[in-house]
This record gives sequence, structure tokens and C-alpha cells, in this order.
Amino acid sequence: MTELLDTYREKSRAESATRVSNEWQLHGKLKAWPSTYFLFDRRLPTMIDFVRPAVFGCLLGLFAQTALAQNDTDDAPASAAGAYAEIIEADQPIAWWRFQQEKKDAAQSWAQPVAGENATAKFAEVEIVGKVTATDPGPRPPRLPLFTAANTAAKFGTGNYLRLADPGDKSPFDFEKGDSITLEAWVNPSKLGDGQQVYLIGKGRTGNAGFAKDNQNYALRIHGAGGQAKISFLFRSADNRRGEQDDWHRWNSTASFSVGTGWHYLAVTYRFGDAKSIRGFIDGKPTGGAWDYGGPSDEAPVVDNDEIWLGTASGGNAANSYQGLLDEVAIYRTALSAERIAARWKVIQPEGYVTKLPLKSDEVLVEVFEGLPDAWSWDFVYPQPTERWSDVRFALSAAPQKYGEHGTRIDRGSPHVLWYSSKLNLPAGEQRLLLRSRHAARLYLDGKLVVQNPFPSGRTDGHNAWMPVTSKISKNIRALQPGDQENVVELKITPGLHELRLEVFVAGKKRRHELGETSVSIAPAGSDAFQIVSCQNESFPLSDEAWLAFEDAQRLRLRDMNQLRRAQAGREYNEYWNKRHQYAQAVIKELPAIEKGTSTAATIDRFIGERLKKEGVEPTALLDDTAFVRRIYLDIVGVGPAAEQVQSFVNDKGSDRRARLIDQLLAQPGWADNWMGYWQDVLAENPNIINPTLNNTGPFRFWLYESLLDNKPFDRFATDLVLMDGSPRQGGPGGFAIASENDAPMAAKSHVLAKALLGMEMNCARCHDAPFHPFKQEQLFNLAAMLGRATQSLPKTSTIPGGAGALKSDIVKISLKPGDKIAPTWPFAGDLQFDLPADVVRKQGDTREELALRLTLPQNERTAEVLVNRFWQRYLGRGIVEPVDDWEQGTPSHPELLEYLARQFIESGYDMKQLARAIFNSQAYQRQTSSDLKLNKLFAAPVRRRLSAEQVLDSLFAAADKRLHCEELNIDVDGSRLEASSISLGLPERAWQFTSLSNERDRPSLSLPSAQPHLNVLEAFGWRASRQDPLTVREKEPTVLQPAVIANGTAAKRIAQMSEDSRFTRAAVGAKSPADFTREVYLQILGREPTAGEFSLGNELLTAGFDKRLTGAKAGPIPSQPARDGVSWSNHLQSKANEIRVQRAEEVERGDPPTTLLTEDWRMRAEDLVWALMNSPEFVFVP
Repeated sequence: MTELLDTYREKSRAESATRVSNEWQLHGKLKAWPSTYFLFDRRLPTMIDFVRPAVFGCLLGLFAQTALAQNDTDDAPASAAGAYAEIIEADQPIAWWRFQQEKKDAAQSWAQPVAGENATAKFAEVEIVGKVTATDPGPRPPRLPLFTAANTAAKFGTGNYLRLADPGDKSPFDFEKGDSITLEAWVNPSKLGDGQQVYLIGKGRTGNAGFAKDNQNYALRIHGAGGQAKISFLFRSADNRRGEQDDWHRWNSTASFSVGTGWHYLAVTYRFGDAKSIRGFIDGKPTGGAWDYGGPSDEAPVVDNDEIWLGTASGGNAANSYQGLLDEVAIYRTALSAERIAARWKVIQPEGYVTKLPLKSDEVLVEVFEGLPDAWSWDFVYPQPTERWSDVRFALSAAPQKYGEHGTRIDRGSPHVLWYSSKLNLPAGEQRLLLRSRHAARLYLDGKLVVQNPFPSGRTDGHNAWMPVTSKISKNIRALQPGDQENVVELKITPGLHELRLEVFVAGKKRRHELGETSVSIAPAGSDAFQIVSCQNESFPLSDEAWLAFEDAQRLRLRDMNQLRRAQAGREYNEYWNKRHQYAQAVIKELPAIEKGTSTAATIDRFIGERLKKEGVEPTALLDDTAFVRRIYLDIVGVGPAAEQVQSFVNDKGSDRRARLIDQLLAQPGWADNWMGYWQDVLAENPNIINPTLNNTGPFRFWLYESLLDNKPFDRFATDLVLMDGSPRQGGPGGFAIASENDAPMAAKSHVLAKALLGMEMNCARCHDAPFHPFKQEQLFNLAAMLGRATQSLPKTSTIPGGAGALKSDIVKISLKPGDKIAPTWPFAGDLQFDLPADVVRKQGDTREELALRLTLPQNERTAEVLVNRFWQRYLGRGIVEPVDDWEQGTPSHPELLEYLARQFIESGYDMKQLARAIFNSQAYQRQTSSDLKLNKLFAAPVRRRLSAEQVLDSLFAAADKRLHCEELNIDVDGSRLEASSISLGLPERAWQFTSLSNERDRPSLSLPSAQPHLNVLEAFGWRASRQDPLTVREKEPTVLQPAVIANGTAAKRIAQMSEDSRFTRAAVGAKSPADFTREVYLQILGREPTAGEFSLGNELLTAGFDKRLTGAKAGPIPSQPARDGVSWSNHLQSKANEIRVQRAEEVERGDPPTTLLTEDWRMRAEDLVWALMNSPEFVFVP
């Protein structure tokens, strides 16, 4: 009774009535027969004509029992399990790849297809090409309950595939005209490029020798389109004319699914010779589609004996290779019905999140959802929100940062979704709702979706068309910004409260976390007077002026909000540091006492005074008040004081006025701004806004700024830096870990840390033992191994070519060979070697944490001394140890003072502001400068210092009270590129926020015309656009470029130009006399009153026409942020993009438009006075 069982299924033919099928189909739900057979050949004579239906039924039951008994024997393969398998068995595929990995499957039988009953020939052995495995989870419950919990799937990658030989002529794998086919598969692709066509299964087109090149009998593929995946069915006409594209027939579905959203079921049914018979299905639902190439065709397909391949075609071509997981691939010789296909898709979705918090009419509830599939799709179930905050309007261009347990920036999930929800009164009647967003967004009104923006698409290779920056809705509202999208809907709104919810999709697919200019605005039907929807009783028109004002206010709000958020996130960590500082104070108290004065500042002066008395040297006199106020402003906030600030200080007669001013300035955010350029140099912060090159880092500048803004204790600051936790691309200390194109990035970071924190110059130890420093190469790589938390292998590129034998000098020594293993151990002895107290170690065995501890514990006074010395050098022009970053080359000039200040610094909890306060209040700091080197070495007089590059630029704009008005530091303004390739550093407001413009191509379309003039000033005064290596002291030598860039540069010209936004314009309008204006200009630029001679020159210059200087005209346009011009990386290869940027550069060169309030002649003479003071040497030196 084990003979083959013949059954039948009636099958429709186009040219005839229903007749008995010559295909053999198993009826019922039998267990799978051994996979070494496929179904009975359809071309053999049928038996059904000789078997009466009643007899057939009896035989069927009997043979079914026999089949079940056979499959229960020890030699039978594992039976199909789960409801899904029963569905497939009932439909009887000719071949079915289950990809079920059994235990101890050494023969890899999982790659073999299985089939139903009635087989007459064996399958050939499937060949696995490359690395295809079947150990990953396949479709499984609870989401997909038809499958078993142990279901596995095959994992494919580029050039990896399965190949099965065709049994020969007239095989079941051959499909001719009139034959029906169903191809199905479960897919979970990990990667699919736009325009890519990857193979799931196909017969022919393998590239095998002996077969025509394009011999595609059939193929089931997926097609990438706009970040989505579509079904693609392909065959070639039997004519198969060489080079004829019309012989191809390809059908792509209309519907699609998102890559990265888990498992999806795909199927195609088709009857060859009947173009209208094509049917496609995604997740059990039918989808339309369209034919292309030769279009729909009733022609026969090409048929031969070429192989069946899974996962690729054309010899393993990467463009055709499927990447991801694949399961349950099957081929049928029938067109399965829509009902049978729908039965395969059963999904149980968990209930999505619904806001349970009461919505208020006076605020917008914001919720953040993370842990979503990395796909541009709404096909997910909302989890619980991970963050909440409140807002007051449906407008956003940035979100508050997310902070981790250390109080440093961490990344939100990519993607994540923001919900903005409120219950508020909206204008009643016929209204227009306008939705704008960078990415996909949906707007719900009272629970109903009313308008949405789609997921983005477009090329990223620079060949996109340039599009004008405008709005398709109206030219009377703010233009739609590049990369953003908008849609409007008209609807009738009833009176009363309405629930409004905006869902904003952010990032995903390795894109930046940007919001563009997202907003919801409303206007009456027929009107374009759109107002941003707000919970406040405010007028917020969708205009340039209103939006820019909103962004300014939002930046300040987010700065304060972020400060609170990181304090809250780091509360537990703060407790750890409080204990650390208590421990440090206890350690210092155990040391021999140092005699102190009434204050730290007084003790500083005592140490210096004693030395001066010993040397018989008299110090210089103290600064007068006007000189002091300018010096202290420059040293604390990085810009000169305004005229009224100078006057206020001079009018203050209190004996403690200097101390009070110091405290006031230390509390200002400018403290952080002024330190930024220094630490960016010292720590080699080196972000590149486009296409990273050697030693580019992430933009950890934002962590730096926030640390300085918070006055983070320096031991914690250094620990953050060493641990390198947090976001690498969004401004966290994780960005310090990045060293692009570096063969030993942790060695590069160890060099930076040693120089910054220990005053050790280990640069030479990068490739060999240092010849002029006591450091071996192994010591640097010991630190690198500690940072890397693992043994380091010395790269060949970190050695001298040729080895020790190639050296002609005995100075340079080589003690390591390429490939040598270097252990993660602390490499320094002496005072730097000590036991770690157990109660301060948070993570035992973590060598990176050990490194941080050894650098920052109080037993290591070297780090505190180095930091103190850096502050001293910055404020007095010379360090107690010189060079400040290479202590092996110098000795302390005042060792007791250095030791005292270091201990005070440790006892203060490593408080940088308290250290600065002590120095500022000392007489040593407040004395007049001198160029006498002897006086400088003894600190009898500070060194005369030139302003830093950042101080020059910032002081210029502060003097005129103008903003930088620079475009966004971003080449990829529409956000089309990957985050690793392009970043945005935002709109600069201070000089430290600039970076290299990375336009090595010298292509106008990649230039930033408004930013370049500012960089010209910075670079002339020693600023580095690229910081591949750490640096403490910049080039100080004067150059001809410095006066030239102030006298003739575009940025400086803007300062002298008296435009409507210039403080000098306001001063000129309000001046009561030429002397009044002259005095204001001197105070504003130089921080002092003019001399009698300077007053005289001012009067001589400005008296003529002074009384008639006012025109009486209305004020002209106020200069503002340059409007975006639509040029981005995505279209930078278009000639139009170049033309636009060249024109923009010409506009920038012309500067700001002059005020209309003053007569031209008098205005130009007043501008001459401003220009002259800007160009005086006094302006670029600290008093």
C-alpha cells in the first residue's frame, strides 16, 4: 500500500472546458513526505479515469494512514509542525523550502526543499554557495501564531545563495504557456537600495555555462522604491532575442512594505499566456501593479534545464543579492486562490499605547516613543513613551536633548516618534490646516487622521534638481525650507474643544535626528493668513519674522531646559561625585599643611611677593578701573564690555567692586563660550561637516559647552572624557572616541589625554620610543589598551618602515615590533603609581574606568597641578611650568604656589570657577602688563596678551551689537545623507561654533558664503579649521594678514557699516553732540574714555553736518539670517547650484545695507571713526 497515490484537481484551461487534470495533487492534510522526492510528474498518464470516486475516497483514507505511519518511523524526517505547515501541505507545493534547522544537522538538510506526495524522482542535493545559515529566528508566535516557537529562517547576504539542479526536460520546475504558477515567501530584508531588484527565487538567468544569458523562466523578487519594498515578478519571452529589452516582462506591485519592520508574506500567482491573470499579495492582501519593459504579454516564457537559485541571480551579482532573512519559500503548479493566500497571514498585534494623561487646553503634552523598527513606516505598535515634557504650541525646530545617567547626551532611538497632543479651542467654521515637517508626520483631529506628510525619498548623489525655496500653498507665508514638506487640508471645525495630535517621525536609517521646521498652522478657508496653532493667546503668523523670533526664543529655552534635564538625569551620579569629593578632601587633609593667607588670592600674592622680595624686584602697578573692566570681561566672557557696563563699573565706588564684578561675570554663560576654543584645541575636537577624513571626531563640542556651562568639576569632566560614553554624533563625549581613518584611534586619544591632563608629550611614542622624552612606545599603547578595554596589537603602520635595522641614528629606538601585544596596564611609576581605593571603583575590571580613576583621584596631584598651570598661563600669559603641556621640558618657577593651588583646587571639589576667581582677585592678575621677560617669569607683571582669534571676532560683533548672521554650518541642509557622512553644527552665534567648511573641491555649490568671511578672521589670528592633533599655545607671531583682514575683510566691514541693526547707528541717532558720539564709540570698542586729543579729532571729523545728519526717513530693512537658497549636497552637481552660491558670495561681499536714518556723507565719516578704532592695535590686545 505504499505505492504512489494519484489524486486529481480540476484545472481551468483558457481554450477548453473543465477536464481532468494531468497534475497530481495530494488531497488533505498529510504529513510531508521525504524531501528527496518531488511530486509525480504531471505528464504521466492519469489513473483517475479508472478509479471511481467512492473507491478513491476509501483508498485515500487508507493511504493517508500508511503515510502517517511511515513518517512516524525513526528513519523518517521531522514532520511539519504548526498550523502554517498544515496550510502549505494542503495546497501541495512542488517544492517547499522550510529552512528548519534541526539539532546536530551536520548534513545541513535544512537547505533541501520538501514536497508533497506522489514523487517520481529525487531532488538533487542543494548546494550552499557562500555563507547561508538557518539559525536565526523565523516567523514566530505570539505575533505570528501559525508558526512554532522554534521556527528558524535562512540568512542570506551579498553573493550567498542556494542552487538546485533542474531534474531535466519536462520537469515540474519548467513552466510553459498555459501553466499556472504560485510563488510565495516570507521575507525580513535587512537592506534594500532604491531601484534594486533582489531575488528570492528564480529559475534561469544564473550565468551558468551552456545556457542563454537571459533565460529567465520565472522569478520572485523584491524591488526597492523610495525606501520601501515591492513585489517584482519577472520572466522572459521564449524568443529570448539577444539584447531585446522587450522580451523581458516585469511586474512590480503598487503596494509595498517597509524594510526593517520584521516579517512579511509575499506571493504572486500567474498563468503564463494570460497577462491579465497576474495577482500579487503582501501580508495576505491583494495588490495591484504594473508591467514594464515589454509590458503585459500572452507569450510563452523561455524554458530550459537551467538551475533554480534562491537569494541571487547572474552569478551572484551583488545588485541582485538578497540581504536578510528568508523563510517558507514555495513553488506551486496552480494559481492559489486569494482565500488560500489570505489564510497564511494571521497576525496578533499587541494593543498600542494610548495617552491616559488628561490633556490640557493651556499646554501641549509631548511624548517620545523609541524602540521602533528601523524603517520608514508607520507599521508598528506604539510602545510606552520613554520621555515626556510640555510645550505651548505646535511648532518645533529642535527637541530637548536626552541625557543618560552620567548627565551626558545620549542618542534617542533611531527612529523615534514625537507626539504633540492637546485639547484646545480651534477657530470654528471652514478652515485650512497646514502640516509641515522634515520627515513623515500625521495630524489627527478628534482621533481622525486629517492630513499627513509621506516618508522622504530622493537621490543623495548630488544630481537632484535644484528646486526654488517657496511654498506651493502660498507665496505670502514663510517658504518651505529645503528637505521639508507640506500638505494642507480643508475641513469644517465645530465650536468647542478639540483634541489635536501631531505625530512626528524622526530619523531612522542612519539619518540625522532633525525636525526641520515642523508646525501645524490654521487659516480660514480661502485665506493664506496661516497662524501657528498655539495654546496661548498669541499671534504667531507663519512668516519669516515670526518664525526666526520663535527659533531664537526656542534656543534659549532649550539651553535652560537641557540644563535641568541633565541635572535630573545625573542625580544619582552626583551622589557618587559628592562622595568622591569628600574622599579627596580627606586625602588632602592628611598631607602636610601649607601656610595660608586670609584668602586664596591673598595667599597667591604672598607666595609671589616673597619671591619678588628675595629677588629684589618691584612689581608693576595695579590696573586702573577701565583697563581692569576690559581685561576681566575679555578673560571671563570673551568679549569687551559695552559702554554702559564700563560706565557702571567706573561709577561704582564700593571697595569690593572688582570682586563683585568677577562674581557677576563668572555666573554668565559667556564663561563657557570663552573657554570653548581653548579646550577644542587641547582635546583636538575636529568634526567635519561633510565626508570625514583623518582624525575627524564627533562634535563633542556640545558636551564641552554644557560641562563648562554647568561648571562641572574638573575630575568629573576628565572622567566623562576618558569614559567616552554618550552620543558620538549628537554632541556627547562619545564623539571623542572617534578618530576617522586612524590605524590606532585609542593611541591617538591616549596622546591627547596625556598631554591635556598630565602634561606629557607622547607624540613621538606613537611610532617608536620617544628620543627626547622618557616615554616608550609601549607606555602609550598601554594607555591605548586601557582605553580600548583590551590588549592592543601594534599596527604595522605605527612603526618605522624597515624596523630597527633601518635606523641610521642611535637617538631613535624601537622596542616593539608590528603585531606585538600590549596589555592594558597603567604604565607610570613613582608618584603616579598608587593603589585604587575599592569604594570609588564603580565597575571592577573595567580598565577604562581604572584609567579615569588614576587620572583624577587626589593621589595623582599631577592632573590638578597641570590644570592649575593651564589656568595660570591663560590668565597671566605664562605658566608656573613651561611649556604647560610638556612638563618634561620644564620645572616649576614657583613650586610651592603650584602645590598650594593644586591642593586648593582639589579641596574645592575641582571647581574651575573657584580656581579662576582666586586668580582674578589676586594682585598678581590685576597688575599692569610688561614685556620684560624677567618680570614675567617672577609674575611681577602679567605678559601682554593678544586676543584669541575667537575673542577678536566675538568682540567685533559685540561692539556693533550685531549678530553673526551666518548660514547653518551644514552642506546637507535637506538631510538626505547618512549621519556618518554629513552633520549639522547649527547656526553659529559665537566664534567657537565654527569649523572647517570642508570644501577641498573648491566647488562654489559646496561653499558657505556667509560663514567664510568669519573663518578668514579666525584663521588670520591663529585659529585652526582642522584640529588633527592637540595644541595648547597657538601661533602668536603677527602677520600681515591680521591687519589686512580687519581693515579690508568682509566680516570686519560689516562692523563698521552703520546698518539698521548697528549699535553705532543707534548711538548716532541719539547723540547730542559729536563728542557724545565719539565717547560712545571709544567706550564701546576700546572700553575707555577718549583722550583730549581723540575728542578733538572726533569733533573735527563729525561736526560738519551733525545737526542735519537725521534724514527723517523710515528705518530700512533690518539685516537678518540669510535665507536658505535650496542648495544642498543632493543638488550640488547642478550648474544652477554653483550660480546661486556665486551670487550669494557677491551679496555677502557687499555687506549690510546702510541705515536710511542718517545722511550718507555724515554716516560715512562716522563709519570712518568706527573703522579706525577697530584697526587700532589697542583693540586686539588685552589691557
